[in-house]
Amino acid sequence: MRSSATVKPSPQTQTPTTTTTTSTPLPPLTICQPPAPTPPYQRLTKALQCDPRCGHEVTIGRRIGLYRFCGDIGRGNFSKVKLAVHQLTRLFRFADKVAIKVVDLDRAGLDAKALRMLSSEIATLECVHHPNILRLFEVVETLGRVYLVTEWIRGGELYNHITQGGPLREIHAAPLFKQLLLAVKHMHSLGYVHRDIKAENVLLLSEDRLKLADFGFSTQLINGANQKLDTFCGSPPYAAPELFSDDHYIGAPVDVWALGILLYFMVVGNMPFRAPTIPGLKAAILKGDYLLPGQLSLPCIRLIQRILIHVPAQRPTIDDMLNSQFVTCPKLSAELMQYELNLHTKPAKRSIFWVRKSQRLRKTASLRERYAEVVKKPAISMNTRQQNEMFVHSFLHPIEAGQAAEQPPGSAKEMEANGGESTKRAGPSRRYLFCGTLKKKITPIETEPEKQLSNGGPAAGKLNPWSVEVADDCPLFKNYDAETGSCVMLPTNTDDLSQLCALEFEARQLLAELGVSSQMLITATPSGPRSDIIGAYRIVVNRLQKQSWLARKHVEMALHLEPKQEKRIERQCCIL
Repeated sequence: MRSSATVKPSPQTQTPTTTTTTSTPLPPLTICQPPAPTPPYQRLTKALQCDPRCGHEVTIGRRIGLYRFCGDIGRGNFSKVKLAVHQLTRLFRFADKVAIKVVDLDRAGLDAKALRMLSSEIATLECVHHPNILRLFEVVETLGRVYLVTEWIRGGELYNHITQGGPLREIHAAPLFKQLLLAVKHMHSLGYVHRDIKAENVLLLSEDRLKLADFGFSTQLINGANQKLDTFCGSPPYAAPELFSDDHYIGAPVDVWALGILLYFMVVGNMPFRAPTIPGLKAAILKGDYLLPGQLSLPCIRLIQRILIHVPAQRPTIDDMLNSQFVTCPKLSAELMQYELNLHTKPAKRSIFWVRKSQRLRKTASLRERYAEVVKKPAISMNTRQQNEMFVHSFLHPIEAGQAAEQPPGSAKEMEANGGESTKRAGPSRRYLFCGTLKKKITPIETEPEKQLSNGGPAAGKLNPWSVEVADDCPLFKNYDAETGSCVMLPTNTDDLSQLCALEFEARQLLAELGVSSQMLITATPSGPRSDIIGAYRIVVNRLQKQSWLARKHVEMALHLEPKQEKRIERQCCIL
């Protein structure tokens, strides 16, 4: 008998059964993205708080705030000036160097007067902003020190430039002196006086651009322009006579006198009043005797002697000095020298022998050297108390070089006597003015265009770099240098970028890439220069204006300046 058994199918042979199952949706895939990079400003501020290396640099005096020191510039009685680099703009695209004046408050000898000078300098620099005035970026205060961050001027002091390289040519001194006049005029219009104008406080940005600095003795005239001051300040060689003789003085004429001394130093190379001691210098200034070299041109001589007048009320205003012919016509002085040089130069004689010519390069003497060698004018004696009326009242009258006449050389007294006789013969309608051996006819003030000389003057079609003018809307550059509004020092209180000028608009875009938003700028505005955000804003604005000025100079050089040709001299030798 067979036994029945139940055989179970194996898993491999088991028939699949169809079952309906509901599929659950999978969660969406998440892509891991790296965190956004920290903006440079936030990264720097965090490093100053947490990075031990930054803390060590602050401790040893290598860093303050966003600035890292990289050298020394100078040293004073209670302060020292250091060169530093702004680390925020350095991380982006700039490497802006600044000058930091470090004042040690804990140093023995720093009295209340020095503290008042420091606060006065900060207040003045915060209120006056001009293309020819040193710009204040930021003020950093610690427990024992105060740091004044200003722009760094690469050219150094005008004093060192003149003492090492000699006096300036008048065609170069006139534009520089005009910039000083514009800076002082801007200060006086705002009610401030400098009271320490000297060559050491004038910084050269380039060969044809300067800035006025050191406002420690400046003060604000609260009671008007005629407010009387009683503090003796400034440098004794530049001090006006009323500072030594009177108990009170007015600030504006003191600045005008210092400008006259500075102009004399620029074109002559030394001071008009000199003495080995302070009492001797005081006696020389009060006596008022000084000499004007004969090689100076007549417009320069008339302006200097017009400024150096003993009575403060009789000195010219800044506008009168800006309208003088020495300032308005820089190349006239060179034309007058060249014209008179041609009168004294004899034509070269031709040799009757057969000669061999050879070309040799020669370093040509300057116009002033040739003028002093050929014309040989004597020095003119001047006195601040006894002014020649012709010189005083005619310094604004135009001079025409074509009307110059040659006179035999003589002493200053003979020239004054001849000048008096000429004045009597000429009548009241015209006057004659003598400078050395040159007689000039003085006519009433006119607004004629400047005339060029036919004998010894520049060619008719030759371009002069001093008369070059490029349109403000030139498409080759952005004219940021002309914008000197309130946005230069503090940003406009608005978030709408369409309402901003082009300079501030580009500055805010650059700051936004550095991590400084418009809202941060507006929030930091009340703090003024004591905010590192406002300091960064001013540095960026200054950089944009500097780039605009350099672009303008490159355009002028590319469009108008001609390459200089080497002058050669023919040396002759006779073969008998």
